[in-house]
Amino acid sequence: MRTKTLLLTAALSAAGVVSSMAQSVYSVNIVGYVNKTLGTGLSLIANQLNHTPNNGVATVIGTPSGPVTVSKFVPATGNFDLAIYDVDAGGWSDPTSMVLNPGQAAFIDNATGSPLPLTFVGEVQLNSSINIAKGLDAYSSVIPQAGDFNALQFPTPPGPITVFKFNGSAFDPFIYDLDAGGWSPGVPSVAIAEGFFIDNGSGTAFAWNRNFPVGP
Repeated sequence: MRTKTLLLTAALSAAGVVSSMAQSVYSVNIVGYVNKTLGTGLSLIANQLNHTPNNGVATVIGTPSGPVTVSKFVPATGNFDLAIYDVDAGGWSDPTSMVLNPGQAAFIDNATGSPLPLTFVGEVQLNSSINIAKGLDAYSSVIPQAGDFNALQFPTPPGPITVFKFNGSAFDPFIYDLDAGGWSPGVPSVAIAEGFFIDNGSGTAFAWNRNFPVGP
C-alpha cells in the first residue's frame, strides 16, 4: 500500500499571486490520495478523504472489476446495511444512500477473484470530532495517518472499552481498563485506510477530537 499526500495549497506555507490585483491568495485545503489493495474476501476499511461530489459508496469505491459487497454496521439494529456492486445487475444496488465518511468504517467483501486496488481521492479533514457512542460501532481515524492510538490522539476513555481489529478471518481484541493498567495486550495500532470496531462499555459517550495543524 502506497500513500502520498499532495499539499496543493496550505495557509502560511503556500500562496498564489494574482498579478492583476497584486495580492496573495491563501487556502487551507489539503488534497491527497491513498492507494490500498485489498485481498480477496473480507477487509475492514476506511475512507479518510472527503470526495467530490460526495462520499457515497459509488464515488468512494468506484467500479470494481467484479462483484463487491460493502457492509456498514447499524448500531441501532445490530445488523448491516448492504451496497452490492454487480455489473451484470446494472452496477451498484445502493450508490448514493450508503455514505462512507472519514471516521467511519465498513466491511468490503471482494468477490472479484483477484486483488482489488482502491484509490481514495479527496480533501483531508483537518479538524474533526467523532462521537464514540456507548456500545458497539465501527470507526476509523479521520486523518489518513498510521500509528498507535496515542499517535492518533485517541482520548483516554472514561471507563473500560474494547477495540476489535479485523485480521482477515477473526477479530483481535485490545482492552482498555485503567484499573488493570491501561491497554492490554498493548496500545492498538492501525494502518492508513484501516477500520476497527469499538465496544464502549464505559457507560459514557466521549469525543475523539483531532485538530491537525498546517504550516509553521
